[in-house]
Amino acid sequence: MKYRLIRIASPLALTGLLAGCSMYDSVTSYMSSAKPIFCPDAAILANTASLPALNPAAEGDPSGVIYKIAMTDVSTRCDYDKREKVADARLRIFFHAERPPGGGETSYRVPYYVALTSGGDIFDKKIYWLEFAFPQHDVSADAEAVVDSTIVKYAKDKTAYDYHLLVGFQLTKAQLDYNNKIGPYEP
Repeated sequence: MKYRLIRIASPLALTGLLAGCSMYDSVTSYMSSAKPIFCPDAAILANTASLPALNPAAEGDPSGVIYKIAMTDVSTRCDYDKREKVADARLRIFFHAERPPGGGETSYRVPYYVALTSGGDIFDKKIYWLEFAFPQHDVSADAEAVVDSTIVKYAKDKTAYDYHLLVGFQLTKAQLDYNNKIGPYEP
């Protein structure tokens, strides 16, 4: 199975977000400083970037989607212990949900993951839960999640560029199949 990564920012802008790792630096401040980069990058895994809540009675039918929520952005910052070669990364993940018109006020809880990878291997994967709500009659909702701590212990011969934090929704097989079938055709 092939997976695609969604790159949220251009490499230069992403580098700017990661520069220094102690705050969200701008591209300008990164370019003017000589601070090394110690944070792993963060990206959304395309195949799991959206979660369609499917009506079991309308399996595989696009009209059977109760709502759909997507990850729209992810950013990271971290603290780095040079002596121990350990980074403590924090993530901010942004979400946007949509549903058909005419619904009442309701809330949902959906699972998402944060995985630490290097060289194609997954070293750690944790599941988190996002709660979000649609106000009455609203067809869209936005949400944000903060993952306070992801510890990255660097191998002796590795740098921040060798590690990646991937985020996505923890999907059922039916949801993943739906995304793989419908995904390329959605606007």
